[in-house]
Amino acid sequence: IIGRVTNNNDDVVAFLENYEDSTQFLINNLREHGPNVTGHYNSSNFNFISLDGSITAVFALTRRGNLLIQTDRIHDSSELILETCSREDNPIKGFIGDWSSVEPVYSLYLLKNPETKTTLKEKDILYTFPLDGDNVKIQHDPQARFLLPSDFDQWLQQTCAYLTELSLPDDLTLDQKRTDFNRQLRDRVLWGMFDGDTLLSRLSLNSKGKRVGQVGGVFTPKEYRRRGYAKRLMFHMMKDCRDIHLHSKNILFTGDTDIPAQRLYESIGYKRIGFFGLIFIN
Repeated sequence: IIGRVTNNNDDVVAFLENYEDSTQFLINNLREHGPNVTGHYNSSNFNFISLDGSITAVFALTRRGNLLIQTDRIHDSSELILETCSREDNPIKGFIGDWSSVEPVYSLYLLKNPETKTTLKEKDILYTFPLDGDNVKIQHDPQARFLLPSDFDQWLQQTCAYLTELSLPDDLTLDQKRTDFNRQLRDRVLWGMFDGDTLLSRLSLNSKGKRVGQVGGVFTPKEYRRRGYAKRLMFHMMKDCRDIHLHSKNILFTGDTDIPAQRLYESIGYKRIGFFGLIFIN
């Protein structure tokens, strides 16, 4: 059975929370925008697939074109997912989610659309870190703070550099980026390391759940790297996640060939727990 998610689908929420390490984009979009497409570029029509009364997959194609997917990793729902998305008004431009959920759908899409050009295909390493109260390394840094409205220009410059360096789509307008920046300020999920007014390093939570914060956008300009700024900022952010947002753990993902990032996260104490898919097509 395939069906549309409604505001009262507690079983869908329970399914997503059961896979909370890889479903934060789905959880966040459902909470922020609801189960139906709106005018926002990250909104979507949420769908679920069930077998014998149990949910086996939840997926949503955003207006932006990103297909967010989580399956039970047992049943292959690729055909149903693509058939449902073919009835949406916007085309698929990316596949995002748990690797074992995303890769079969992407592979079937390529078979059906052999002319497709893949612009980015990453099997990222998925990490987790428990925000224990007795971890003495989780503490505030005097050079770190939440970003302010006056930091927008520096944040924008580093955001563009971050997207370019990782070959990620830069498809939002300036107004959309400013709106996204202001939302992150409001939600207190955007941090920076500073020397006076100069932004040395930044990071954010690209999803803020009830118990989990998904870290993203970790970036330090090349001229400030190898000085420990990102590591110090990570521990500062962790304290706010634990004490302000009441999170019990952080998760993040990074490229399987990005050795410097892997060394950074593993030196902090992040543990590998699986793989996350980021695939974009033209």
